[in-house]
Amino acid sequence: MATRNIMLRDRTGLTVRPLAAGFGAEVSGLDLSRPLDDATVAAIRDIWIEAGLLLFRDASHDDEAQMRLSRAFGEMEPAATADMNDPNNQYMMTLAYDPDDKSPRFQQHYHFGGKDRAGYIPWHWDQSFMPTIVRGAVLRMEKPAREMGETGFIDAIEAYERLSPAMQQRIEGMEVVYHFVTDFTQCPYGVPDDLRALPRDRPASQSSYDFPPSVHPMVITQHETGRKALKISPLQAWYILGMEQEESDALLAELTEHLVDQRHAYFHRWQKNDMLVWDNWRMIHMANGVPLDCARRARRTTIMGDYEVGRYLDPTLDRNRTVKRIVD
Repeated sequence: MATRNIMLRDRTGLTVRPLAAGFGAEVSGLDLSRPLDDATVAAIRDIWIEAGLLLFRDASHDDEAQMRLSRAFGEMEPAATADMNDPNNQYMMTLAYDPDDKSPRFQQHYHFGGKDRAGYIPWHWDQSFMPTIVRGAVLRMEKPAREMGETGFIDAIEAYERLSPAMQQRIEGMEVVYHFVTDFTQCPYGVPDDLRALPRDRPASQSSYDFPPSVHPMVITQHETGRKALKISPLQAWYILGMEQEESDALLAELTEHLVDQRHAYFHRWQKNDMLVWDNWRMIHMANGVPLDCARRARRTTIMGDYEVGRYLDPTLDRNRTVKRIVD
């Protein structure tokens, strides 16, 4: 596996330990019970740019600690899914699965790998079905699942660097069209071969979302470092713009298989009040799901960013138009 050395060093009292070969770091020594000074914020952001995924592990973390940490990475935005937001804090969202909930917001369960699962989400980066995507997110696990519940991450910079020079040259300038998918069995890329949807307890909801097809470059450059990332979100990927369908399907399948190679993934096993911060312009992630009888509860904040390289496929649509966002 290709590696990118994350050196252990002391930065304003912080200790940094690699999470996995190639990317990710656990940061300790951060006191989130009080406001962070400018030097500490700068150090945290510097480590984040280098590592792409940060873990802050402390069972005493709470909403206030999460808000302080989130502010270190930029301006936050509320989710438009208002029923999932804290009524006292529009920036704090609750993501939960309760097997005893008789009216769950999401009720589609899946089976693969010999297990029934609630809360499974395939490999993706957030909001690929929109032209403007968020910079990142902070996820804190208030109640870890007693079984499973891992969140997986793959570094798209490392994935790009694993491509052959010929493939890097071939895909430069290509664009991918994305569309909104709710039934994961309809995803042609990045899902298990044995994935199937379980029967629903009730008919599917009739919720509708205004998400026309979007277009994003297949390769983006991290402006802080000049490193390139293989920017494909398998969950919502549809086709390569301007390419014949057969060739597009074959190339997307090849690149996605390369990207989601789990030998290059980090799967986080949650402890109570762990906080993970990921760079959504660089990382793809997935939720492994939990057994149907297993509760899980997390809190999430979302970080805005000045992502300006996506657009709608329909050129008459304003990329900045207001739409109902969701968390995917």
